Amino acid sequence: MAQRPFQTGAIVNLSSGESSKDVVICTVPANKRFHVKFLGINGFGQPNQALFYAIQVTTGSRLGIYPIAPSGVGEIAEPEFPARHFGSQEVTLYADPGSDLLFTVARKDTTGNVRVFVELCGILADVRARGQADH
Repeated sequence: MAQRPFQTGAIVNLSSGESSKDVVICTVPANKRFHVKFLGINGFGQPNQALFYAIQVTTGSRLGIYPIAPSGVGEIAEPEFPARHFGSQEVTLYADPGSDLLFTVARKDTTGNVRVFVELCGILADVRARGQADH
């Protein structure tokens, strides 16, 4: 099975008053499967405002929602985004050929703007046709 390293990312912007948003990180090529191995999040928002993050991946034609727990929050000297939410973790997720990988950001308190960057890396692997032998 041919494989090659693959990295992709997306940005989610929530304006004041917005509580959640889903964005497509990428669409997996029709003849490939994306094996997600690692992800990182850098979020910029408001102090004392909890943010929820999740990756949505279709595997075996079933959509799974995988919440992500950030590892830290810190204050920064940025008037629009005075709080930085960050984290990275090793994962094992498989995305079906032709499926969309989605990233969700949600919050309860909708005061102020939020900007979140997500990065995913892993392997794009060829999908064998049914009945094709390994060589």
